[in-house]
Amino acid sequence: RGLLRGLAQTAGDDELHLICGREPPLDLSLPPSMTWHPTSFDPASRLRRILFQQLRLSRTAKDLGAGAVHGPAYVTPLRNRLPAIASVYDLMVLIHPGLCARANRIHYGLVLPRALPRCARIIVPSNAVADSVAALPGVAPDRIEIIPLGIDEEFHEPLADGQVRAVRQRLGLPHRFLLFVGNQEPKKGLEVLVRALARLPLAPPLVIAGKRAWGMGGLDDLIRDSGLSESIIFTGYLPDEDLPALYAAAEWLVFPSIYEGFGLPPLESMACGTPVIASDGGALPETTGDACVRVPAGRAGPLAEAIEACWADAGKREGLIRKGRKQARRFSWRTHAQAVRKVYAEVRGGH
Repeated sequence: RGLLRGLAQTAGDDELHLICGREPPLDLSLPPSMTWHPTSFDPASRLRRILFQQLRLSRTAKDLGAGAVHGPAYVTPLRNRLPAIASVYDLMVLIHPGLCARANRIHYGLVLPRALPRCARIIVPSNAVADSVAALPGVAPDRIEIIPLGIDEEFHEPLADGQVRAVRQRLGLPHRFLLFVGNQEPKKGLEVLVRALARLPLAPPLVIAGKRAWGMGGLDDLIRDSGLSESIIFTGYLPDEDLPALYAAAEWLVFPSIYEGFGLPPLESMACGTPVIASDGGALPETTGDACVRVPAGRAGPLAEAIEACWADAGKREGLIRKGRKQARRFSWRTHAQAVRKVYAEVRGGH
């Protein structure tokens, strides 16, 4: 979605065909040069989606007169009739398979090592991911393009009067709280966060926003056994329009991921004026720079110390708010899309 919005905002002479399932998955305002092309496959079925990607996508693109095909979510056809471009956001299935769902381990574990060496370009969001991709046999480093992701402009915009108060009341949020935003899955380090809070004599309230994904069956038991049931709130999945107010309501965002190929929530939080405590997992040191409090990934002790120190230090909070807003301004979907358009032109031109 961010890429498409950025492409819609940037100038380009090329025509972009957006091949999708039975109907367009996003309601976006697009220029005439960007056209949805619905097909017959059901995107809700993983098997049907994979079969379409591998058996029909390349032919469909060629029939539309395309000069290249871009797989914006890791996958390109193994047998391609056109030069292929793949966007790869991490190689979790290869470097941390235990943190990935079984279906993803099987699918991406089989496809990525075979498809990526055949790509004309591989777009990655960080140096951390670039190093992982370059380590794959057959991948030429000069085909890897590091193009950081962007964050939506909505996170930079001032909030209307009462917007934060309305979200706070609707979700039953405490006056001061720590916030985590993201899918609940093993790589996010939520169990480490709970263990860190359990170490504190007076643990701050924690709000966890995001859907329960997979592999977190023991989280509720851990929270109960740690005596934190009354101080942790699960909001479930929230619509995008609620996120700026939610970030703004929080005292700190805590992002203890074991590994991230980029890490959007810390930057979104910074843009909203809420400082961040983040791990050093994967690309997070690249994306957040010196605009956050850094802790070692996977270690509850240092995380607990950081939370306790930050909760009581108003001066540190104010200093990081200023740094964070500046850091977040470095990343935009417009800039991302302009760099992607350059890749399109080079691949179509045979460079």
